[in-house]
Parts: sequence; structure tokens; C-alpha cells
Amino acid sequence: MVRHSLRQRARARRSAVALALGAALAVVLAPLVTAPATAAGSWSQRTAGGMTVELYRPSTAPALPGGRALMVSLHGCVQTSQVLKNGGNWTATADEHGMVVAVPAAPNGGVLLGCWDYYDTNHSRTNPARHDDNLLDLVSTLLADASLGIDPDQVYVSGLSSGGGQAMVMGCLAPDVFAGVGIAAGPTVGTTSGQIGSVATTLAQARSTCRTFAGTHAAGFGSQVTSVVFGSADTTVATGYGTLNAQVMADLYGAGTTSSFSLAGLAGTNRAGTGSLWSDAAGPRVSLVQNTGLAHAWPAGGGPGGSYVSTNSIDYPAYLTDFLFASNRRVDRDPGPDPDVTAPTVAITAPAAGAAVSGTVRVEVAASDDRAVARVGGRVGGAGLAARRAARGGVAGGPAAGARGSHVLTARAVDAAGNASTAQVAVTVQAPTGPWCGTATNAQHRAAGRAISYGVNPYNPYYAVGSLAYLGQGDATVTTLREAAPGRFEVAAAC
Repeated sequence: MVRHSLRQRARARRSAVALALGAALAVVLAPLVTAPATAAGSWSQRTAGGMTVELYRPSTAPALPGGRALMVSLHGCVQTSQVLKNGGNWTATADEHGMVVAVPAAPNGGVLLGCWDYYDTNHSRTNPARHDDNLLDLVSTLLADASLGIDPDQVYVSGLSSGGGQAMVMGCLAPDVFAGVGIAAGPTVGTTSGQIGSVATTLAQARSTCRTFAGTHAAGFGSQVTSVVFGSADTTVATGYGTLNAQVMADLYGAGTTSSFSLAGLAGTNRAGTGSLWSDAAGPRVSLVQNTGLAHAWPAGGGPGGSYVSTNSIDYPAYLTDFLFASNRRVDRDPGPDPDVTAPTVAITAPAAGAAVSGTVRVEVAASDDRAVARVGGRVGGAGLAARRAARGGVAGGPAAGARGSHVLTARAVDAAGNASTAQVAVTVQAPTGPWCGTATNAQHRAAGRAISYGVNPYNPYYAVGSLAYLGQGDATVTTLREAAPGRFEVAAAC
């Protein structure tokens, strides 16, 4: 499996800590660890490279040293830049990595039906006269805009179908400009507009065409990386082009070591399929994902979807960006010491100070740090937590800490550098009223600390706290739960 520490550091992490207060009370500590609060980024429209461009500016800090990354995302035939902007599921990933996203519309409505001009073998930087010069001008314009703060070593291009073919053309034509390429269901370089239903070129021919496009800039292949994705149910562009595209770039890079990885850990709604990597001595260079069941569409894996945009797929914007950031060979990842001297912030957001509680109580803790929160712990009174890692990343267990009366809840957040902060609230423990049982929506169960979930509604599966019994998908699904033991809920037919 391919795992990328960048995404793991940036994402919010959730865990649960159970502290038992004798037989009178079970407290469930639920830390909500978040990145520093920032305003959302924004889309705007501008003209660049002779094209109308949808441009997303994140408000978050760039994830890698040197400045912001730029992702140029190209729509497919029939599809439009507006569709890809609205349904491509780029914003969350852009915010997470502090990345600028540019979604241009093919000039003059495209060659035909909005198609990008990826066809044939006569692409050249010296006399483009096609869409190549538009895209190179777009990158130059955005790099020159100091307000965007784009790092020229973090410029990427991706696209679907004809956009995927054009992305491959640009990666071949300007490997010095594009540090990474993402090809989704795109034909191989050198093919004609009619050669999409079956593979119409050999590995040797495509490799030669790509190298010819690069010309004197071929040295850029030494540090470029590529990701390819296609769907098993694609009946428009031959699925064989996916494997061929990966092999072409791997050969150009000298990446001869192959391995496989599972899609199970990727973001998205459909993780069926296979993954392959081509690596050199320094690590991965080319990634190939076959997403089972995906038709000819951009694999958004979430969001509202749209024309030729699939929500039943991996989250390819997330995976592609993770892969490119983790594999980028051009960024100096150690620019010098930058000591972390800022402690995290931590607060107990529920229950309120002075609250009277009994039974199983969800204690919510919000923690954030300017870099990353390493861990969140808690105690009741003077009793610490003898913790063990539980299912789904939770932390459970702890000694008895008393019974009825006044108790102080303490939460402690620590960052990777060891800086720590604490927060406290006092609560009064009352006699329990017996095991809880009731019927509610999944969202209500989660809010009350009886259920956990992940994903995005309506594709978010729910599980009962403690038993991990499956409660179905979606916030509005109604289930009946019974508390079988403090902090353990099971599905019940009725109360």
C-alpha cells in the first residue's frame, strides 16, 4: 500500500478515550484534533494563455518548502471547465496542501466538442501553434503572479480523456516545466483522434514520440513523476492505454522495479481495483491505478459529480496530489532548522463546566497546533489513563477514578516537539439511571457519542461505539441502540 505522511500530518485525527468512574459514570473523551482554523479558499476567473481559467486560491499554508504547488487540471471532450471546477473535488485537497488549482477551458471551444489538441506527433515548443503554447503561457503567467507564490519546482498537470492525453503531451513536451503528470483515461502520445477505442501504438513508438517532444529538455525526465488512472468499465478510451502510458513514462525515467499496492486505504467511495508502482533506487516514479467499475469519467470519489465526473471511485485528486507531493524530486525538503516552540491549544468543549452528568458521557476536546498535534490524553481527577489502542484508532481503558460527587476532567494536548497544553472542567457525577436505549438517526447517535463514522454524507458508514456494529450509511438512517455496558452500544430490535 502506498502511504504518504504529508496527508497523514495534515488531516484531522480523531480518537476516543474511555475513563471509567466506578459504576457510576463512564466518560468517553473524544478529541477533535484539527489544523489551525483558517478561512476557506476561493475560486475566481481570469484570462491567461488565451484561455478562460477557473483559478482556486487556498488560504492554507503550502505543504512543502519553496512555495505553493500549481495543479493545471484539464477537462475532457464534451465536458467543460465549469463542470470540472464544480464537480472535480479539487478544493479540499487544494486546501489541505496549500495548492493553487487552475482549470482552463480549451481555447476557442476546443478542436471539436471541447477536446484538447493532443493528437498526432507534430507537437513542438518552438512552433506550437496548437494548445501547447496556451498551456505553457498559462503556467508562465501564473508563475509571474507574485500574489500566488507558486514554486516552479511544484508545477503539475492532469486531465481526463483528451485532457489526459494533453497532460501527457505537456509532460513529454516540457518535462523541465512539469514536475508531475496525472493521466486519467487518456490516449497515448502520437495517436490520432480516431485511435481511442483500441491501442494503436507500441511502447517503443510512444516512448520515442515522447522523447522527441522533449528534445533538448529531456533531462527533465530525470526528476519527473507520473500517475495514471483508468476504469475497468471504460468503453470510450481503450483501457490498455492506461498500462501503456505508465510503461512509457517508467521507461523514460529508468524506473525498472515494479510492485503492487492495495487501494483499500485510499480516500473515495469505491476502492476496488489494483495499484502498481514503478520505482528507481530513490523511490516511486510512476503509479498506475485500475479502479474497478469506473467508467469513462474523472474519478472524483466525492463531491456533487457532474458530466463525465464519477463519485463512485477513488478520490483521485487526493491520491494524485499525495503521490506527487510525496514523490517530488525537485523540492528541497530540508531548507534548514525551524524549531517548533509553539504549544498546542486545547479546550474541553463538552460537557460544560459545572454540568451534572451520569451514565456514558461524551467529553469533546478540541485541539490544534501550528504544525500538528501528536497526541491528546485525559484524566479524571488524579487518575491517569492506562491506554490501549482500540479499533478504528481509538484509545480505551483506564482505572477506576471514583464515583459520585465532584470530579475534574483534564485534557492534555502535545505536539511533535513536546510542547504541551492542558484544559480542565469540573463536573458533578450523579447516580446512573440505568442502561440507555433509544432510537435516533445515525447523526444523532454520533453527536451523543454512541456512534462513529467516516466519509461524506450520504456515503458515510456508521458503526456503534464499542461493538462496532454496522448501522448503515448516511446521516439520516434511523437505528435503535442499547447500551450493553458502559461505553458499548449494540443494535437492538426495540427498547
